[in-house]
Amino acid sequence: MKKPIRLGLIGCGGIVQKTHARAYLALSETETVKITALADVVPENLQNVGDQFDVTEQNRYADYREMLAQGGIDAVIIATPHSLHAEQVIEAASAGVAIISEKPMATSLEEADKIMEAVKHNDVPYTVVHNYLWTAGMQSAIALLPEIGKTYYGRSTGMGLRSTDFTANHPNPAFAWRASKATGGGCISDTSYHEIYSVCTLVQSPVRYVEARVRTMVLDIDVDDFAMLLCEHENGAVTTVSGAWSVPANDFGWCEVHAENGSLRVKHRYNVREALHRFTRAEGWKQLELPDLDDEGLKDASGHAGYFAATFNALAEGKALPISAEKAYHNLAIIDAARRATTERRAIEIP
Repeated sequence: MKKPIRLGLIGCGGIVQKTHARAYLALSETETVKITALADVVPENLQNVGDQFDVTEQNRYADYREMLAQGGIDAVIIATPHSLHAEQVIEAASAGVAIISEKPMATSLEEADKIMEAVKHNDVPYTVVHNYLWTAGMQSAIALLPEIGKTYYGRSTGMGLRSTDFTANHPNPAFAWRASKATGGGCISDTSYHEIYSVCTLVQSPVRYVEARVRTMVLDIDVDDFAMLLCEHENGAVTTVSGAWSVPANDFGWCEVHAENGSLRVKHRYNVREALHRFTRAEGWKQLELPDLDDEGLKDASGHAGYFAATFNALAEGKALPISAEKAYHNLAIIDAARRATTERRAIEIP
């Protein structure tokens, strides 16, 4: 794919304006990406993002289908409520463009199956954003995995407390859709999703069995505000994942892995200098330096800049995308199994 990659944005709301935009600007400066078209149902979003990236008025669309039909783009980024992902990915695949979708890939495995079929049928690159793997602490931890050997236990947590007005009627649309089943909200899909792929990456093995309790404990919403998972991996390792919107935790967003030659603990949701610690029997727990984390990196709190850089460079070079469709599907399968385990009160096997 020729640089600069002509990029269309489907959804220009909060995550694009507050988080993605910094990554797009950096990629524009290196002439890797050029945003050439936008689609959003909210006029203010189109204006804010369009003005920031000098997108012409005629290339700002209320309907993303019109944007796809006009052509002139090589790839799209989908950053909309979860319930819209499947429809929009399938339409983009039919238009023959590369697709980068915010997580999760869909709200159900049935939708995900249709996505996989459409992507394969149209032979287009497709990936889902797993941004926290690109924080400096996680990148360093991943590089150390060969040294610590075979893993046997991992755990991750993302416990937090939402305000009591966090409902589907919240005046902030970003809160409202996350609190609604109809739009694909819920703690496990929106928050714990990150903890799942993070600890699975450190354990270095897919999940085979899931036991869980995914429930609404406190908030007045029709989706879960609490998730607790116990997973057994194909290599025999066991992991736990805990997430909540209903628990006032003071140590949010970390994961650990324990292996035959030591342990790693990472604050995966933060780009901070003290993000990574390593345990050995000889030295105990010791903070590790992150030499690749500079002042600019400290501003990329979520790892999106690193993820997008890796993904667009792979597209430009015709290489495999860093997060495959299969990895994203597996993450969704774990979430689906956790919901089933809650209802059926048993361990669910992932084929």
